[in-house]
Amino acid sequence: MKTVLTHDGDFHADEVCAIAILKIVYPKIKVIRSRDLKKHSKANIFVDVGLKYDPKKNYFDHHQIKGAGKRKNNIPYSSAGLVWKHFGKKITKSKDVFEMIDQRLIQTIDAEDNGIQMQSSQGNFIPYTLSSIIFNFGKFGSKNDVKIFNEAVNLIKVILEREISYLEKMEKDKKIVQKIIKKSVSKEYVVLDRNYNWFSAVEDFPKLKYVISPKSNGYWSLKAVDKKGTIFNCKKLLPKSWAGLNEKEFEEICGVKDVLFCHKNLFLVVAKFKESVIKLAELAIKA
Repeated sequence: MKTVLTHDGDFHADEVCAIAILKIVYPKIKVIRSRDLKKHSKANIFVDVGLKYDPKKNYFDHHQIKGAGKRKNNIPYSSAGLVWKHFGKKITKSKDVFEMIDQRLIQTIDAEDNGIQMQSSQGNFIPYTLSSIIFNFGKFGSKNDVKIFNEAVNLIKVILEREISYLEKMEKDKKIVQKIIKKSVSKEYVVLDRNYNWFSAVEDFPKLKYVISPKSNGYWSLKAVDKKGTIFNCKKLLPKSWAGLNEKEFEEICGVKDVLFCHKNLFLVVAKFKESVIKLAELAIKA
């Protein structure tokens, strides 16, 4: 059985995340939280302690003067990133998923632990991150409360497992959706037979403006496609006259039956039937 040593006292997202990763790799791993050097001999993995980064000897610390290196984008590693770098590929099925987890979850933790403040792309607010959540666990609980520490580790473990599953499904869906797009009669909209995760699949099709797909409640939606590398920056918004309309009022304006609503920001419409949203897509393209 593997035993991991990390420091006691206040805990942070970096060592909590690192241990969550190790728990996925080694479900029966034992965790020792201590700065007592005598307990080092009982451990064979060292996280956020030891003042060295030596993966061959399972040391994953970044507090040494020279740190533990940086990524190509200059975000330095913390213990979370170091452990993910060496163990993440054991629990992901592809290089792409491994890299996306690093980008979506791990890099934020590493950046904040190394004193880099995260901001929104607009710069007008500070996002509430995983580090913020774990800070609340560690700062205001009892310093030696094993229960609170384990709750924090299990929370990050669940988030990691769900994120990995989500991204692996997205990879599968991407291949399916791209095949459907290539066979689509219209190059400006595509009709999907299932509610696939299609967001990454559409990036390679510059002419595609709308995606039609079924919803879990049986209705159908039409969503505007974002410009590559952006969120809610659509290639072509829906007609302005539809904004915020519902049912009868919407039907009177667009002339299509069984419509339900159009989002006020003009990126989404929902209707009862597939035929209705196809008509809406054709109207939107001509508008």
